[in-house]
Amino acid sequence: MIDEDILSVRDLSIVYSSYGEEKNAVRNVSFDLRRGEILGIVGESGAGKSTVGKAILGLIEPPSYARGQITFENRNILEMSEYRLNKIRWNKITMIFQASMNSLNPVQSIESNFISVIKDKMKINDKIEWERLIDEALLSVSLPIEVKKKFPHQLSGGMKQRILISLAMITNPQVVIADEPTTALDVITEFYVLSVLKNKIRTSGASMIFITHDLPAIVFMADTLAVMRYGEIIEHGPVSNVLSKPQNDYTKKLVGAYYEVEL
Repeated sequence: MIDEDILSVRDLSIVYSSYGEEKNAVRNVSFDLRRGEILGIVGESGAGKSTVGKAILGLIEPPSYARGQITFENRNILEMSEYRLNKIRWNKITMIFQASMNSLNPVQSIESNFISVIKDKMKINDKIEWERLIDEALLSVSLPIEVKKKFPHQLSGGMKQRILISLAMITNPQVVIADEPTTALDVITEFYVLSVLKNKIRTSGASMIFITHDLPAIVFMADTLAVMRYGEIIEHGPVSNVLSKPQNDYTKKLVGAYYEVEL
């Protein structure tokens, strides 16, 4: 991990607007993400975790809106044009979603899903290069090359999640946002997928924001931890510090529940 910020979030507030009514989903969130760092964001459903991830990718659509600053490459993502956003979205900043079946095109083979990304984001049109990149991507997450000829419905949940990891990493992104990437997987498969993901991040030198409600997963994955509740970050620091000396009552309950499970 390098002591240099790759992404900086300052006073981020996000408002969801529907049928003339507005709801504050995120309030005055601030944090920095260093190069090579894995930042875990933990909190219950509705805490605003996924909304923060969407804002970083510029995916908050009108009439909903975001205020504040999300600085990447010395520019505020919230002020970027759609053209500029498309230059970094799914390229320099990528996202791994929790619903693997919904994230892969069900009527395309795995190979075709990869080719769509390679052509659109990497601007590579050479078939031999496609094959090389896809084969390397699959092998890097311990999947056989033959998987590329299959369709999503023919694969297990763990295999699909590993394909999403390799898809997210194929463009050599600087920042990866993983939003509940192991939901609905059994414990053994979850641990294996998380191990693959962590190894990919560490070996690539990318930074990651790991979003989950699962504190044990954060302990395994993350360097630093932000605890969210009701749209706000209520505690933030190195994982070991937050676990050993939680300051907020809500965090104390989370940590207490974690150690009860451990015992």
